[in-house]
Amino acid sequence: MKRIIILLALAVLCCTACRYKEGPGISFVAPEYRMMGNWNLEKVFLNGEQITETEYIANVPNTYYIFELDGIVDVVYFYNNAVQSAVYGRWHFQNNCKELVMDFQLKTQKYYYEATIKKLTKKELFYEYDDDFGNHWRLELACLSRVN
Repeated sequence: MKRIIILLALAVLCCTACRYKEGPGISFVAPEYRMMGNWNLEKVFLNGEQITETEYIANVPNTYYIFELDGIVDVVYFYNNAVQSAVYGRWHFQNNCKELVMDFQLKTQKYYYEATIKKLTKKELFYEYDDDFGNHWRLELACLSRVN
């Protein structure tokens, strides 16, 4: 009986450590492993309004993010059905896996995010951040495939 109680207490502690506001409530997969994969930026919201175009290349819908376990992120965007840029950057979690930090460059523009993760499942990643100009961004990504 003691063993079961100890195991349940451990499971609750592990599962509640990385809860996100929009889900999942419980996951037995570590956030790092949920993050690994090829992600498509599907929806972008700027100050609460959904947008389809922006001067920030990294925030244009259909930009792709490839997150690897070793902290590398590869960002690829397309323009006129051709790859325009693919840059390797870095990513990591902070604040008990509740924040995503990314640092990369596309063309001549540097990007540095300290974003609050709202949802992280194997299939969905939602995060929000405020830029240097006081704009509030929300990016919603869908996982296209998992990285092994």
